[in-house]
Amino acid sequence: MLKMKPWLWVVLAVFTYLFFLVAYLPATHVIAYVQSNNSKLPIAIGKVQGTLWSGSIDKVIAHGIEVNSVKWELSALSLLIGRASVDINGGKIRESEQAYIKGKISVSLFNTKNISAKNLQLFLPARSVIAQVPLPVPVAADGRFRVDIETFEFNNACVGLDGKGSWLKGTVSGPSGIIEFGNFDANLGCEEDKFAIQIQAQNELNLDAKVLLSVDGKYKINGRFKPSDNMPREVQQAANFFGAPDQQGFRQINL
Repeated sequence: MLKMKPWLWVVLAVFTYLFFLVAYLPATHVIAYVQSNNSKLPIAIGKVQGTLWSGSIDKVIAHGIEVNSVKWELSALSLLIGRASVDINGGKIRESEQAYIKGKISVSLFNTKNISAKNLQLFLPARSVIAQVPLPVPVAADGRFRVDIETFEFNNACVGLDGKGSWLKGTVSGPSGIIEFGNFDANLGCEEDKFAIQIQAQNELNLDAKVLLSVDGKYKINGRFKPSDNMPREVQQAANFFGAPDQQGFRQINL
């Protein structure tokens, strides 16, 4: 029989107690603690079930965007290197009016502003997203935004980002009805600690533009566009808002 000194038994007992305490710690207590210490976070949390290691939330609302049935699995091994790595899955991928998220998100235990993601996929209702953007003219848009992120690193600013984004089956409500714009594709990255969205020109507006978005919500858009000939007349007329076209028929965007 293995003999141990009394103090070792005490250490082992304390360690075992702490292990099971954390292992079965209700997730609702952890989330309540995080919320109480980050009251300015624009996130509303619904009913929480499960433990710190594996649980679910029936509803999460952030900036007006709702994700239902969010589930997570926390990796215990990641804690050994000072990070909380979570596999997350929520929403419905086939419901165009609902958001969807799946992937791995990691947060430093020593600096909660240091966040990374890997193989992260997002689907967001265009109507909900555009409603949060302070555009120069009001736009009622539909469709769905898709974001596929291979790698992402954030530390109080955009540090590294490799991904792609799309606006799928984009439509806008005009005075004469629904205007179909089709799909828009973009490459995602970081530029001067800002999020950079480079829109590819193969679209119905021939839109070739770069969007720079800072953490505080400020944005800058530079590029050009020329509506295709099959675009409705009201789109052609609305283009005049951006000034006269150049010799190639393109109008400049500088917002």
